[in-house]
Amino acid sequence: MIMGKTSAGKAPNEPSRAHLIWLFYLAFPIYSLIRRPVHEMWIGFPLLAVFILIYLRYYTDRSLRVVYVFLLLGIIGFFCLRYSIYFLFMGFYVTPLMGFLRSARSFWTAFTSLLVFFAVVFGLEWSRMDGNDWTSLLPAAVIMLVFPFMIRAGMRSRELKAELHMANEEIARLVQNEERERISRDLHDTLGHTLSLITLKSELAEKLIPKHPERAVQEVKDIQTTARTALKQVRELVSGMNAVSLSDEIRHAGQILAAAGIELEAQGPFGEVEASPLIQNILGLCLREAVTNVVRHSRAPRCIVTLTAEPDRLSLSVRDNGRGAVQEARAATLPPDAGRSV
Repeated sequence: MIMGKTSAGKAPNEPSRAHLIWLFYLAFPIYSLIRRPVHEMWIGFPLLAVFILIYLRYYTDRSLRVVYVFLLLGIIGFFCLRYSIYFLFMGFYVTPLMGFLRSARSFWTAFTSLLVFFAVVFGLEWSRMDGNDWTSLLPAAVIMLVFPFMIRAGMRSRELKAELHMANEEIARLVQNEERERISRDLHDTLGHTLSLITLKSELAEKLIPKHPERAVQEVKDIQTTARTALKQVRELVSGMNAVSLSDEIRHAGQILAAAGIELEAQGPFGEVEASPLIQNILGLCLREAVTNVVRHSRAPRCIVTLTAEPDRLSLSVRDNGRGAVQEARAATLPPDAGRSV
């Protein structure tokens, strides 16, 4: 069972030593014993000392708590039958301790012993009790019977609160981990795409400077715009506001493909998609990753992006007429003159 901790480091279902202050109310049994004959005091005070020792022992020894409850009830019963039925009020020291018993078996065993205790005491003292005695003792007995259940309910409530607190902490930790993974994925998919575009345009501008300086200047301006876009994307990633729409993403795909010398052929209603932002974000990121792979690996002159919209589904297809990863790997393993005829 998951247990929480209080500020003092104590489990919430453990009795607090602050309850020891209630030993002050033993002044009333002590006063009653003082008024007895000396030979009665010689019996009562040592037995009362044993009662206090057992009561204190309950807080330090968890293994024998049921036994301690039996002993405390036995001492109270002895006081009730030998001295006065009003020693029954000492039961308020015992009944709260029953509520702190851990297992249900121990709790019900102790509660059964309490019922037997009341049955024996009231049964033997029945003939000597008058109306005033019943008026004073019967409500106290009822409260003692209810007290263990109240303590146990409060203990269970604290346990549930501790478990809920730990569950909330675990959820917060998982949310943080998921957010880190989301930012990592978005940095790879979003920022990697933009940096690839900047790299391609930089290479193109370098080639255009000697022969077409005007076009090179335009490419440099495009690089500046793309860099600003990358900065905006980073800010959106940090703030968790990054969202991708298919219409924007197909436009960005055309830019990066054109910079790589690849013709884009878009087929489908990209600007008319009626889908939730989440679905568009997922499809947009998939399109971005696929186009990045086309630019890096395909060496294709043309890329075809097809969007098919059906009543209950959207299908996105990215194809190219390039060499492909398998053909590229196979070509890399062939000798230089493998394709020549003799």
